Amino acid sequence: MPSPSTSHRYCVVALLAPMEVGDRVARSAWPAHVTLASNFVAEASTAELVGVLREVPLADQPLTFRVGDAAMFGPQHDIAVRLVESSRANHLHGLLADRLERLAGFAADEPAYWRGGFRPHLTLAPAIGAVEGEILRSTRVGIARIDGMDAEIVAALDVG
Repeated sequence: MPSPSTSHRYCVVALLAPMEVGDRVARSAWPAHVTLASNFVAEASTAELVGVLREVPLADQPLTFRVGDAAMFGPQHDIAVRLVESSRANHLHGLLADRLERLAGFAADEPAYWRGGFRPHLTLAPAIGAVEGEILRSTRVGIARIDGMDAEIVAALDVG
């Protein structure tokens, strides 16, 4: 577990495929997930991040997402995604942003994708596809620590 004085890169995701704390994946092979708070740096312990998640209303019902249009994300616009429609995801993002931005050393990798620029999405990969109109459901929200080309689930909370 990182010490509070150490900066790490994180993201918060609604998991659509089974993942457990300690699972490590290549970022290019992430299992299906919908991003709720895109990559950010913070000087925070896992316990502090879990505290942030516990402050937002997650537990009452599963998260649902309606698959929408295809788009390209990333600095080079080379990451294929499907936008998802979910007023709850937008609301949760705002609540998460309010709390995450208060953490010591907080900095969003791409500030333009926070708050008003937030667009909930499903990142596509060879093993992950979705069709417009499909309804996706998540019963688990995870915090991943990003380490170069890998990501590790450092905390997860059940929802619904």
